[in-house]
Amino acid sequence: MKNNQTVRVGPQQYQMKQGILEQLPDMLIQEGFLRVMLVHGEVSFQKAEPYLESLFSSSVLVEDYFFAGECSDAAIDTLTAALTAKNVDAVLAVGGGKVMDTVKYAAYRANQLPYIAIPTLASNCAPWTPVSVIYQPDGTFVRLDVLPVQAAALLIEPQLIFDAPREYLVAGIGDTLAKWYESDAILAQEKHQNSAMLKMARFAAKECQTTILERGVEALQEVDNGKLSEAFLAVSEAIISVSGLVGGFGDELARTTIAHEIHDALTIYPSAHRFLHGSLVGYGILVQLAVEENWTEIEKLTNFYRVVGIPASLQELGLDSLTDEERMVVARLASQPHLPVHHLPYPVDAAILYEAIQVVEKLNHH
Repeated sequence: MKNNQTVRVGPQQYQMKQGILEQLPDMLIQEGFLRVMLVHGEVSFQKAEPYLESLFSSSVLVEDYFFAGECSDAAIDTLTAALTAKNVDAVLAVGGGKVMDTVKYAAYRANQLPYIAIPTLASNCAPWTPVSVIYQPDGTFVRLDVLPVQAAALLIEPQLIFDAPREYLVAGIGDTLAKWYESDAILAQEKHQNSAMLKMARFAAKECQTTILERGVEALQEVDNGKLSEAFLAVSEAIISVSGLVGGFGDELARTTIAHEIHDALTIYPSAHRFLHGSLVGYGILVQLAVEENWTEIEKLTNFYRVVGIPASLQELGLDSLTDEERMVVARLASQPHLPVHHLPYPVDAAILYEAIQVVEKLNHH
């Protein structure tokens, strides 16, 4: 059977090594990027700035652009206009997922300007993927857009992401675990076994799950002890890079299903916004496993969540006050006809998701 997926594997260049940002000016000059716009937030940039001293002392002209808030259509419009007005050769995205998603979309719209991703934390695969997740300015999910271009380079300075707040790594662990649970039921189907690309997507998804479950706790211990070592590097690479390969090879069959749809639906409630993306997705994995009636895996993951600090219920998210009607709204939103949950080899509708939400609550209610 012919598959209709478009493969967008990843950045044109990828390096994760100590001191990589010292080489940034030479890389830019070699590519002819003599005038760049540096897009960044506030807090993370305070830690990133010392790593960019070689850039600031080089002959490359740097236009500074402060970004705050959500990756919204309005924010993308504003940045697109700034890029066009400044007539830059390339864009540097320094920060977390919202910075990355805003930059990649604005750069694409500004005549497909090359962009270079420099993440300041390991919490999702946004630096790797050509996907932008669009929100309302208030943090409510709107849509996910897949772009036809990818990063010119992804440069990871290990110490920079190691110094990020612990909760971002926890969120990255939740988000990355979802790659396996959301895609395996689809990719395991016999009709997809003749596609080498889908096999690669499934292999990457399994690598994500294995790395997170085997080394996630150790990586967090390294953060707690302030000692960067192999486990942190392995887990961070799984979060940022290997997880990006899942959707890169598998396209719409391996990007999101129930876990991410539950996250997206929960964002209609402002009280959910205090949790990072991956924490809500981690909870969504349990809802998906409840739909599949995979009680053994739920127990295994719940025990893992307890150790690393991922919420395992609406109660732990502080959302147990949601009424039955509000939970049904979440279920309806997460099962709309156009969503990729319907690639799963079993039925998904509002009644099924609502029941799964209730079951997870019963299992994990304290």
